[in-house]
Amino acid sequence: MLESAVKQARKAHINPAQRPDTDTHVQFGGASVNPATGAIVAVYGGEDAAQHIGNHADETGVPVGSAFTPFVLAAALRDGVRDPEGKPEQGPSERTIVDPDKSRYSGLNKLKIKNYDGSPWKSEKGEEWLQANDGGASYRDITLREAMVRSVNSPFVQLGMDIGIPTVRQAAQDAGLLKSSLDTSSVPSFSIGTSSPSVIRMATAYATFAADGQHWEPFSVDRVSHNGRTEYRHEDKPARAFSKDVAATVTDVLRSVVDEPDGTGSNARLPGREAAGKVGTTDGNKSAWFVGYTPQLSTAIDMYRLDESRTAKSRRFLGMYGTGGAGKARGGSLPSEIWRTYMTHALRGQAR
Repeated sequence: MLESAVKQARKAHINPAQRPDTDTHVQFGGASVNPATGAIVAVYGGEDAAQHIGNHADETGVPVGSAFTPFVLAAALRDGVRDPEGKPEQGPSERTIVDPDKSRYSGLNKLKIKNYDGSPWKSEKGEEWLQANDGGASYRDITLREAMVRSVNSPFVQLGMDIGIPTVRQAAQDAGLLKSSLDTSSVPSFSIGTSSPSVIRMATAYATFAADGQHWEPFSVDRVSHNGRTEYRHEDKPARAFSKDVAATVTDVLRSVVDEPDGTGSNARLPGREAAGKVGTTDGNKSAWFVGYTPQLSTAIDMYRLDESRTAKSRRFLGMYGTGGAGKARGGSLPSEIWRTYMTHALRGQAR
């Protein structure tokens, strides 16, 4: 079903013969996980293993973009923001838990990002950070729910600074992302997805929210039998990553991303079934993601352009402006279309 959904979208939208400058080397990756067990139920690793070097379901170096922001929200709900009058290292009693509908942040384009104490953040070269929003959109103070629905970058970048990048990084790791895939820097843009996890791990991490905050490690082998005897059986126990309330709040916000008419994930809406999810795009339009879930399945889809032929001398991610005949490839376009097609078929007959 997953492979069929990718092929359907590719056939309908990707035409290298007609648009050689924009539609060549388009790659997709996909993975689907059962939130209740961690079982990997579907993967899409690419068109042809004989022609392509990488497995697109595994780590490919593709940044996840703003699909990372649910982990920032989860950290803000679990760990809270720091007291601007306190020291950099603060315990729970010194922090304040945010409310996605009451805590407001500036959504201005090119917002000057500050440290948690209100001082301007500066790089080692003394340069300040001005955070741009997708398309140059600018908002006054907005709630975190509104920022998530519209995929506004600046509020989550500042929120990440208020929480502390190491704390956000730990929340993402607790959800299920591998430490090795997480950006080790502490630049403000960490909170909007400079890390490059695999689609398997993104599906797994979102599945933690679907499973009421319980994280199951992903697995692909249930048991191994030989000559009628079971030689191996998968056994595991979940780890508590977030409280049930935190997970439920994240899910509620991500449902708004899909349900709201102006939500960036509205293209992923499933007929007669609630779903939660988030789009992801990156600087230079080098990648587009959609990651979403229902109680039964968590699925991640990514899209990027990379010449993976064995004869390619240099491999670099290419921009996707004009790819598929669109002005800009977004997580709310082809990745969400593939996600919706796959999930509609995969969940058919299951309880709503």
